Amino acid sequence: MSDFRCRGCESNFSTQESLDQHGRDKHGIGDAQSKHELMRLKKQDKEKQIESDKKKAARSRLLKRSAYVAVPVILIVTAFAFISSQPPAVTGNSAASASEIPRTPIHWHPKLTIELNGQKQTIPADIGATGVHYPVHTHDATGVLHYEINDPTPENMRLHYFFEKVWGRPFNGTCILDYCNNDSGTVKMFVNGKENYEFENYMPRDGDDIRIEFK
Repeated sequence: MSDFRCRGCESNFSTQESLDQHGRDKHGIGDAQSKHELMRLKKQDKEKQIESDKKKAARSRLLKRSAYVAVPVILIVTAFAFISSQPPAVTGNSAASASEIPRTPIHWHPKLTIELNGQKQTIPADIGATGVHYPVHTHDATGVLHYEINDPTPENMRLHYFFEKVWGRPFNGTCILDYCNNDSGTVKMFVNGKENYEFENYMPRDGDDIRIEFK
């Protein structure tokens, strides 16, 4: 590897003498001029390196500032997308607010169908119609629920009332009868053909077609 390089044309030489001779022959400069030229070129190289370092430092600061802004924005967008993808949250009375509760006695007949892994489940006749006569009950095994309520309230209008209070069987967003969400299936509910996420909090209307599935 050569130890001496001409700063003017980047030629390499093995000795200082060869370099000086090259300076005189090629560039028309003497020893003193050659040394002066070398010092000037070295100064230029140093200044270029300093300028390059400044630019690198500036780019690094810009990237850091961009990261400080970008990371929170990405987190906010991700959180918003996650929240938007979730089913709407439902509280105990959200499906049966005071404005939705009839103020007069009702005799409604929503129909309930339950299907577990492709098998339709029989909803027994006379649930809540023998012994203690509940305001929500069945008369046959067709799945028709009879809402014969003199004083409708959020409590006795929701599906929770029929399943838990009258029939004594579990139903919510994770379980239906003896089936709960796992690798083999999940609970879903459809009202008049549209998926509904209120589950046990849903307040049936007269003529509703309610379908609960696990698959």
